[in-house]
Amino acid sequence: MRKHLFLLFAVMTVACNKGMDDYRHAAPKSTVTVSTYEFLQQQGALYDTLLLLIDRVKLTDTLKSQQVTFFVPQDISIQTAINNLNFSRKRLGRNGNWTLDSVPLIVWDSLLRRYLLRGIVDADSLRYADGAELVSLYGHGMNGKTSATNASGAVNGGTQRLLYSDKNNSRFSKDWSVAATQNADVKTKNGMLHVLESTHVFGFTSFVSKAFPESLLPLQGPFLGYPIPIPGIVEAADYDEGGDGIAYHDNDVGNNGGQYRNENVDIENCGEGDNASGSPGGRYNVGWTNGSEWLRYTVDIAAAGDYKCELRLAGGGGGKIHLLIDDVDVSGEILTPSTGGWQTWTGVSVTVKLPAGQHFLKVSIRNSGFNFHRMIFTRL
Repeated sequence: MRKHLFLLFAVMTVACNKGMDDYRHAAPKSTVTVSTYEFLQQQGALYDTLLLLIDRVKLTDTLKSQQVTFFVPQDISIQTAINNLNFSRKRLGRNGNWTLDSVPLIVWDSLLRRYLLRGIVDADSLRYADGAELVSLYGHGMNGKTSATNASGAVNGGTQRLLYSDKNNSRFSKDWSVAATQNADVKTKNGMLHVLESTHVFGFTSFVSKAFPESLLPLQGPFLGYPIPIPGIVEAADYDEGGDGIAYHDNDVGNNGGQYRNENVDIENCGEGDNASGSPGGRYNVGWTNGSEWLRYTVDIAAAGDYKCELRLAGGGGGKIHLLIDDVDVSGEILTPSTGGWQTWTGVSVTVKLPAGQHFLKVSIRNSGFNFHRMIFTRL
């Protein structure tokens, strides 16, 4: 059923329907004669998803009969959280088709309870400069604060709203995740209700990491977001995302060249311009190479067959390189020549047999002594 674009609340104590704005910061507080759960039920399709989750995690009785204050996330907040989850999954190469049912109930349960407080917490009780320290049903630290808006050119001359914050286990407000209310101070038969703005994302900042813990790992996959096509050019500095041990291995700490990427791979500005292949030089090269180091690239090979691979190299000579596809050596040992300078570039070509499709290309350094700019793959 199509969701309404604004909140419309039916009040049990009057004969006509009233908009939720009729309850905003009213004095005395607006009161309805039904429970918090029943009040949300009466709002048509506005809270279908929220109520479904409440039923599943067995919070129904809490909202029907226990005295609680509920900072209510809207259905659109839950949908936004699911969208963020699927985006994160796709970035890590997983299916981006998760639904409510895909997320473990324990995640819904723990996060829903962050919106619930024991007892009555109204706007007046939160009128402190630093807000009031609050504790959710599972003992998670929260903060509530009354905040005035500006209106008609007057600072703090507008209506009052509440700021409800997940403290993220920190006493410093800069670390908190803040949600603002759209409507506040609706007194139900068994508690208090405040509706959060539709821009709030369910779970504050915790939903994706709790539902999909892999999102906390370093981002893995192609550096540019898509595989590098072959035939084509593979820039040395465009190795995959994922960190040391996944996308590369470097023997020392820090980027000795200080350019392009903030990792342990040593990258510097490259002095090579147009080369013999007719392609312009890239801006960066990998340097300070050492034996046992390696770099990984996600590539998409157009067709299986033989390819010429020209490696653009510079340095004093004596280096040894192997090219591997999915950890299978396809090049044998490649010796690097002496070029007369660390920015004096030359090409070393080998023929490699490549499979079609998406694969990992690894450049394995067996002996150091060279700078590495790029690889140029041409179909034979």
